[in-house]
Amino acid sequence: MFNPQRVVTQRFSKLLVLSLILPSSAFAVEPAPIAPHSYVNITGPDKDSVVFPPVNDREAPVTSTGTVDWSSLNNQTVFSTNTLCADSVNKVCFKPQIEQAYTENKFYPFWQNKALRDEFELQLKAVADTKMLPGLAQRLSELNKLESEHNDQAYDLLATDTYYVYRAFQNYIATHRDVLFLSKPIKMSKSSMIKYADGVDAYPMTLARLEQFRPSYIAFKPTMDAIAKYQNLPAHTLTTSNFKQVYRKGATLPNGHELIKVLYTLGDMDQADYDRLSVEHNISNTGAVFESLKAFQKRHGLASDGIIGAATVQQLVMPYADIARRLALNTLRVATLNKHNENRPHIWVNIPNYKLEVFDKGNVVFESKVIVGRDSRPTNLFSSAITTMVVNPYWNVPITIKQHDVIPKVKHNIDYLKQHNMQILNSWRDRTVIPPSSIDWATVNPKTFPHEFQQGPGPRNSLGRVKFLMPNDYAIFLHDTPSRGLFSKTKRDLSSGCVRVERAYDLANYVIEYQNRGNIPEFKQMLDAQKQKTVSLSKRIDVDFVYLTAWVDHDGKVQMREDIYGYDSPSANKIKTKFITMKDFVKN
Repeated sequence: MFNPQRVVTQRFSKLLVLSLILPSSAFAVEPAPIAPHSYVNITGPDKDSVVFPPVNDREAPVTSTGTVDWSSLNNQTVFSTNTLCADSVNKVCFKPQIEQAYTENKFYPFWQNKALRDEFELQLKAVADTKMLPGLAQRLSELNKLESEHNDQAYDLLATDTYYVYRAFQNYIATHRDVLFLSKPIKMSKSSMIKYADGVDAYPMTLARLEQFRPSYIAFKPTMDAIAKYQNLPAHTLTTSNFKQVYRKGATLPNGHELIKVLYTLGDMDQADYDRLSVEHNISNTGAVFESLKAFQKRHGLASDGIIGAATVQQLVMPYADIARRLALNTLRVATLNKHNENRPHIWVNIPNYKLEVFDKGNVVFESKVIVGRDSRPTNLFSSAITTMVVNPYWNVPITIKQHDVIPKVKHNIDYLKQHNMQILNSWRDRTVIPPSSIDWATVNPKTFPHEFQQGPGPRNSLGRVKFLMPNDYAIFLHDTPSRGLFSKTKRDLSSGCVRVERAYDLANYVIEYQNRGNIPEFKQMLDAQKQKTVSLSKRIDVDFVYLTAWVDHDGKVQMREDIYGYDSPSANKIKTKFITMKDFVKN
């Protein structure tokens, strides 16, 4: 196959004319050979690539009975298929689809262009490194072997099959995005793969088309370079058992030489300091070590104080291979996020990073610290859009807070309601106010209490002075808070699910300005009125609640964040899937 002297059973004169203008067609089986002829390859500036005329403008140099020749692949051992699609009876998972694709492509190869192959293999590696699709790493190894052996035809066939596997996987996780947070490998049967590859078209395959499958919003190539770096590093020996206490500035550090080696390897200590410290007998938490620890902590979203406590130890002892896997896993999460219209702004709330960012035309134009749900009441992962802003809001107490917080406190002290500007409503439908004194609180069961609680507007309102509403099934929204001091904390998973925004007033002004409507009063004017004001937004701002714990920033540094909900690694406590639906309430 890929034989420049390929022959077909057609009239000699027609073959001779075609031989002057067409490169060889690699995937047809010819019934009967005739005298060989040389074909002229049309070569572009890159000698590794072959430029073909548009397929629709050329006649295929094959007979009408030509079919794909599988002999080159049938002679190879392909173990990966047994894992990728265990019930397949062929060397590949998508034999009929492959044959159809090559027929449509006039039996020309798909993967002759080296840049196309490199991009494809890089994207495959990004998935393989997550360890979520068993068999893909082995398939990638098999492709590399075929390429190194210059078995071009077998490579092309197997790569095309792998393309269908890849697209089936992408389509599966696009509709089952919760699997990206369950830490479980995905095993797809052949029938399931075919279902999710339905409609996938490999023809024509171009680099521009393949690049559309790259994850947006991140630097993909630098991320893959970082993953490869950590995968190739020899394992370090730091463990949590090395650290028996908190190590403050000046303390002698246990296993100090291994610790500084980790700091140096991760890029938080420079070469000169590492070389100088390596020959010292003891390593203490001073000077370059102290400063390197602060740099390490900053990169991990920790308090940058140079003190080695439990949170810092947890990150220091993380194996390099696990850093690589988390980078890959988060890259895949980014790839499944909604693609937004770059002509309007959209908001990311990255929960483990405790940060809200507004993107406009690919640039961050606004950011704020946030407080997110604690692990017992996580903030849900979903997409929506801000449709309403409420200034001086009432707060309708959610059922979980009603049962676990408000009722127990009222049972202990009935004045709690007055102190917090709360009233009891008969129900959300019937908002008749119920006097607290009319209830026998000693007999109240929080789980069966029939009434509701509402807090009035004011400086002590739990929602602060403004909230931003969006369609969703979870009663999650963005809001201000009177508890401003909590934003000084580094670890801010403190809420009951909703997201508190430090710069809520600035966000309100941004939202109003974006509406560009003269009939909306200034935010300060509405605020000073001390009355609830609801503003319907004609120009929505999309919002994604995301969970990203590892990425490469614009300076090329690997950023890591604590896995506060345990979504990165298998956990003894089963994750409740209701928190990770990843539903899009704008489209639904």
